[in-house]
Amino acid sequence: MSRKAVIQRSLNTLMMVSLVLVGLVFVTNTTGYGLLLGPIAWVIAVGVFRHFRWAYFAAAVWALACYQLAKEGLEFELLKRAVMVLSIPLVVLAIYLHETLGRRRAASEHTQ
Repeated sequence: MSRKAVIQRSLNTLMMVSLVLVGLVFVTNTTGYGLLLGPIAWVIAVGVFRHFRWAYFAAAVWALACYQLAKEGLEFELLKRAVMVLSIPLVVLAIYLHETLGRRRAASEHTQ
């Protein structure tokens, strides 16, 4: 495996771990909506694991949503600064992985 492929796989693992951790933070939240938002992060993590293009896009949107929740003070009270700082690089990482690892449909599927 080439060095570039190893780096891409490592970055993909970092994206999956961050999604799983965000899901755990939401689930351990005492409010009811955390039980709904946690599994959504895990579904996105499974999509990232399977290299689905929609999952990388969803991960970027999810990182922006976490940034906004922290900024507004609605979530991540104890981790507000860390979430806001780490969310922006995760958006960039999701876009990069979307373009490099995301599965593309075959050319025959585009013409039908």
